[in-house]
Amino acid sequence: MKILVANPNSSEIVTGIIMKSAARKAKETTELIPLTNPKGTKNIDCGFADYQSVWSFIRAILEKVEEVKPDAVVLAGFGNVGVFALKEALSIPVISISEGTQTIAGLLGHKYTVLTMLKQFIPYQEDLVRLYRLENKCASVRAINVNVEKCVTDREETLNQLKDEILKIVEEDGAEVVILGCAGLCGYDEALQELVGLPVLDPVTVAIKIAEMMVETGLTHSKKRKFAFPPQEFDAYMWNGN
Repeated sequence: MKILVANPNSSEIVTGIIMKSAARKAKETTELIPLTNPKGTKNIDCGFADYQSVWSFIRAILEKVEEVKPDAVVLAGFGNVGVFALKEALSIPVISISEGTQTIAGLLGHKYTVLTMLKQFIPYQEDLVRLYRLENKCASVRAINVNVEKCVTDREETLNQLKDEILKIVEEDGAEVVILGCAGLCGYDEALQELVGLPVLDPVTVAIKIAEMMVETGLTHSKKRKFAFPPQEFDAYMWNGN
């Protein structure tokens, strides 16, 4: 099978760590195809960055789907990043690392915590929990103070901050599962899991396995109501001015 792994920001550094994480537990027969948003911001660290990046992200994904004909798409940004729009536009499985991993976390314990980057980003992530209707399963959203790219390039500082915060989660929040709520935090899960003895989820790894399962079982999102195809042709929604 072929899975398109799409990074909603424009950082090739972040795409590199995403693809490394995607390949960790993927099947040998799964072909992982990377895509970096050609016109996104380098860091999606707030709602403004999300909305500024998503228009080009959606276009790039639709073009790449037409080109390579993947069996599924993984949206490798821990945010909204156009997930509902893409589910409308496509009939193949579209897996958001945010929605998919939080749903799986709810199966692994009574409550989970999302550990993201930048404390300013906490309200945005809390809003996503409500959007996914998972409020009753989410114990808390916490953050370190490192931006997306530095999570990838400054591994020692990032790991130290994650360790400090995750110990507070265990002690204070009552969470039984921890999600690393940023694609830049890929690859820290095993060290942290050993530290606290709880499931710590790498969202890209989890989303790839969800995508493989959906392709193998022939499952995809319903096209009946919420994710029905747009009522007009795609060109009617595209602005092609200079």
